[in-house]
Amino acid sequence: MASLTLRPWTRDAPDASSLMDVLTRAHRGHFREITEASLQEEIAGEGALELSESESDDEEDDEDEEQSSAKPSTRDDLFKARLEMLRHVDAAHNDVMIALDFVSLLLTHDAPEKGKASISTGLRNEVPIGTLGHDIWHKMPQDKAREAQDELLATNIRLESLQQSADSLLAAASRLEDNVRKETQYWDQILSITENGWNVCKLPGQQHRLGVTYGFRDSAPEFSRRGVAALNATSDGTIVLERGIGSKPRAVRVQLKRGESVVGSSRLPTLQDDGEVMLEARIRHARDSLFDEELYHEILRESRGQASLGVSTRGNGIVFKADSTESPHAAEVVLELVALDEGPDEAGGAREGDAMAQAVALAARMLLSQAHREKVNKRSAVPPPLSERKDERSSLPILRPIMAFILHKAAIDQVNGYLASIASLLSAASIERHDRPAAFTFTQEMEAGGVDDLISMLMQRWTSEASLGIGSKQLTMRLETTLSQAFGTQYTLTTPDDRVTRFSTQEELRAACDAAIDSELAHNLKRGADGDWRCNIREALLVMPDEEQGKERSVWITLDSVAGLLSLNTPTKKVSWGSHSGTDKSFQEAWLQVLE
Repeated sequence: MASLTLRPWTRDAPDASSLMDVLTRAHRGHFREITEASLQEEIAGEGALELSESESDDEEDDEDEEQSSAKPSTRDDLFKARLEMLRHVDAAHNDVMIALDFVSLLLTHDAPEKGKASISTGLRNEVPIGTLGHDIWHKMPQDKAREAQDELLATNIRLESLQQSADSLLAAASRLEDNVRKETQYWDQILSITENGWNVCKLPGQQHRLGVTYGFRDSAPEFSRRGVAALNATSDGTIVLERGIGSKPRAVRVQLKRGESVVGSSRLPTLQDDGEVMLEARIRHARDSLFDEELYHEILRESRGQASLGVSTRGNGIVFKADSTESPHAAEVVLELVALDEGPDEAGGAREGDAMAQAVALAARMLLSQAHREKVNKRSAVPPPLSERKDERSSLPILRPIMAFILHKAAIDQVNGYLASIASLLSAASIERHDRPAAFTFTQEMEAGGVDDLISMLMQRWTSEASLGIGSKQLTMRLETTLSQAFGTQYTLTTPDDRVTRFSTQEELRAACDAAIDSELAHNLKRGADGDWRCNIREALLVMPDEEQGKERSVWITLDSVAGLLSLNTPTKKVSWGSHSGTDKSFQEAWLQVLE
C-alpha cells in the first residue's frame, strides 16, 4: 500500500474560532436537547425576535412537520419506513466499523496485541499489521544553533563535492597527459619505421589498426599475403610486432654431413629476447624468416622433379650428394628449415665445412632474390598477346645451380688430391715434374662486379683444367660440370701424344692418368737408356734382347694412385716408392739397380 500521512491543521488560525470556544459560549448542555422549536420559543420569550411573518414559509414548514410526524397509514408505508431505518442503521454501523478499523490499525503500530483484538478479519487479510503510523505535529521553535550547524554541514558538503570535482579533473588531466605521452611514443616509433624505409599501412579489413609490410611483392601468393604484421601498442606505449598465431621465426640451415657426423653448418641468425630487440630488428627478423620459408618451399618444389639427379627428402630436410662417388661415406648436403627458438646448433666451434655450407646458404638466397627481380622485369616488359592458355608456374632454378657448383667443387678437390698424391710419388722418385692444380676459371667478362654477375656465374657451365708435366711432356685434365643436359662432371684427358679421351667418373680418369704417366715414364727411360730397348707405350713395358742368356730382358713401370705406390719391376726385382714407405733412391738409380 502507498503510504498515507494525515496532518492536522495549523495551530494559529487568527480569523476562525475553535470548536471548544463555540461550545463554551453555548451554556445549553448537550446538542441533542437543542431543537429549532426550543430556540424559537426562547427567542420569542425574550422578545428578541418575532416569529416569521411569511405565511407561505410557515405553511411549508407545517407541511414538512406533518409529513415527518405523520404515522404510516398503510402496511406499505410501514415497510418503507422500516427499510429506511434499516438503511440508515447499516450506514451508521458501517461508518462505525470503518472508524474502529482505522483506530485499531493505527493502534497496531504501537500496541499490536490491543489493535489485533478489535481489527476486522477482512482488513487484517488485506492490510499488513502496523502499516499505519502517527506522530504528534508540533510547530518547531526557531533554533539558531541548529540552523548554524545545518549551514556548516551544507558548506562542508559543498566543499567536499568541490574537492572531489577537483580531484577528478586532476586525475583526468594526468590520464590525458599519460595518453598524450603514449600516443607520442607510438607515433614516434611509427615515424622511425617509415624513415627506415618500411611501408606502414592499414590492415586489410581492420581500418583502425596499422601494420607494416615487410614481405616481398614478387613472392608466391601464399607468402606475399603473409608479409603484413600488425603494430600493436602495449600499456606503456611500446609497439609490439604481431605476426599472428603460429608464426615463429625460422631460417634455412645448410649442413654438410659425412656419414652421421656434421662437418659443416651454416650460421643461423641469433634471436634475442623481444624486450631487448629494437622494433626494426624484429621487423628484419620477420622479413628474413618469411624469405627463408619461401626459399625452402621453392627448393622443396624443385626437388620433387630432381629425383633422377639424386635429390631426396629425409625427415624435414632435402638431401643430395656433394660428389659423384658411390661411397656410403660420401659427403651429403642437407637443407632444412629450423626454428630459431629451438636453441643453438648441436656442435660448437669451427668446422672445416662451415665456409662451404655458408656459401651454399648465401647462394640459395641470392638465387631466390634473382627470381624476384626477374618477375619485376617481366612485369615491366611488354606483355605477350592474350591467349586462352594459362601460364603454368614452374619451379625456380635454385637447387640445380647449387648442385652443379658443389659437384664441380668436389671434382676439383678430387683431381687436386690426385695430383698431390702423384706429385709426392714423383718427388720421392726424384722425377722432374711440374703440375698445375685445377681451379674455378672465369672469363674476363664474368668477373664479379655485383649480384647479377655472381648469379650469372652460378647459372653458367662450370669448367676447370689441371695439368701434370713430366719432362717436356704434359697431361691435361679438363673438368666440365652441368646439370642442364647430363648429370655430374665430365672429364676429358689429353695425353702427350694428343690423344683425347672422355670419362664420366673420377675412377676412370685416375686409371687413365696412371696409365698415361706409366707410359711417359717408360718413354723417358727408353730415351736415356743404353742399348737397343724397345718401348711398349701402351703397357709401359721396356724390352731388350739378351744375347748372353738367349732371351729378352723386360722392365715395366706400375703406378697405383689408389694405393699410393710407384714401382719399377723386372721378373726378378722390384723397386717401389710410396708416400709413407719405399726406397730413397732416385728413379735413375733404381733403373740401374734393376738392370744389374
